[in-house]
Amino acid sequence: MLQLHKKRQQSLASLIPNDINALLLKDFSNLRYLTGFSGSAGTLLLERKKATFLTDFRYQEQSKLEVGDSAEVIVFQNTSTPTEALFKLLRKKRLKVLGVEGSLPIELFEQMSKDLKTGLKVVSGLCEGIRKIKDETEIDNLKRAFSIADKSFAKLLEFIEPGKTELEITAKLEYLMRLNGSEKLSFDTIVASGDRSACPHAHPTEKKIESNRMLKIDFGAVFNGYHSDMTRTVFIGKADRKFKNIYSIVRDAQRKAIDAIRPGISCKQIDQIARDHITKKGYGPQFGHGLGHAVGIDVHEIPSFSQKSKDYLEAGMVLTVEPGIYIPGWGGVRIEDVFVVKSDGVEQLTKTPNDLLEI
Repeated sequence: MLQLHKKRQQSLASLIPNDINALLLKDFSNLRYLTGFSGSAGTLLLERKKATFLTDFRYQEQSKLEVGDSAEVIVFQNTSTPTEALFKLLRKKRLKVLGVEGSLPIELFEQMSKDLKTGLKVVSGLCEGIRKIKDETEIDNLKRAFSIADKSFAKLLEFIEPGKTELEITAKLEYLMRLNGSEKLSFDTIVASGDRSACPHAHPTEKKIESNRMLKIDFGAVFNGYHSDMTRTVFIGKADRKFKNIYSIVRDAQRKAIDAIRPGISCKQIDQIARDHITKKGYGPQFGHGLGHAVGIDVHEIPSFSQKSKDYLEAGMVLTVEPGIYIPGWGGVRIEDVFVVKSDGVEQLTKTPNDLLEI
C-alpha cells in the first residue's frame, strides 16, 4: 500500500503547473487517497520530488502505520498550533508560489497571504481528476463496501413490517451494517414511507409504516474508506396498479441508461437517455435531479450523470444510476445501483435485485 500511495503522489506531482513550486493538500479525502491517512488532522505538502506530511502528537503512531515512508512525517507537539507548525514548514521551504486547494478555509488563506512571503494560487480539481479512475485496490474496497450493504439489506427485509417506525428501520439497518463490518455510514440513512417518499432526501421520522404504501430506503456502508450507495423502493402489501406502473417506468429508464454506458460516451447523454424515457411516459417534471454520481472515498465524486455535465466516461470510473419519480401527495420511487465502467460495458457492484418487491 505504501508503494501505491507513493505512485499516486508521483502522478499528482507530475501535474503540478510549471508556475507553482508545490501543492498544499488538506482535504481529508485527498489525504486518504494520497497517503492512506484516516485521521482528522493532517496536511500534505507535495513538491515535484518530495512529499512532507504534517500532523500532531495524537497521530504520531497512526501516521507511522498509515503514511509510513510514502512521505516524510513531521509530528508537531502541543506547544505549537497547527497553523504555526504549517507556517514553520513553509518558511523553511522558501517556496515562491504555493498551490492550494479550493476547499482551503478562507481564514487560513487570508492568514497565509498576510504572514507568508510565498505567493498563493488556487489549484482545484487536480487530485480529484486522478481519483476519477479507480485502480484495482479501490475496486476491491468498493466491492467489500457493497457486499456489506447487500447483506445488511437482505436481513433488514426480515425486520420490516407495518407498525415499525421509519426511525426503527433506520436504526436496525445501521446496526446491521456495523455488525457486518461497516466502519461508518456513507451518509445519513434515508428511510421514507408513504407520501414522504416523494421527498428525494427525506430524513427518517417516528412515522409508522403503513400497509399498502411504498417505503424508500437509501443507504450506504464504508469499507477501508470507500463508500457504497444503494436505493430500493419496496411496497408494503400488494402493490397497486399505479405503483407497478411507475416502478416499471423508473426501472426501464435505469436499464436503458445502463445499456448505453461505455467509454467515450458523454455523461450528459446517459442522463438524457433515462430522462427522455421518463418524460415520454409523462413524468418528466417529477424527475428533478441528476441521474447519478461517481462513488469512491467520497460518496459524491466527479463525474456525474447530469444535464450540465461536460465529462465523458472512461474505463475505471464508478458511478450510480438512480432515476426517480416523485409525486407530492402520493409518494416516490427511486432505484439506485452502482457500476464500474469497463472497456466492453459495465460491472455491477450492487448485487441486491431491483425487481419490484412486495413485503
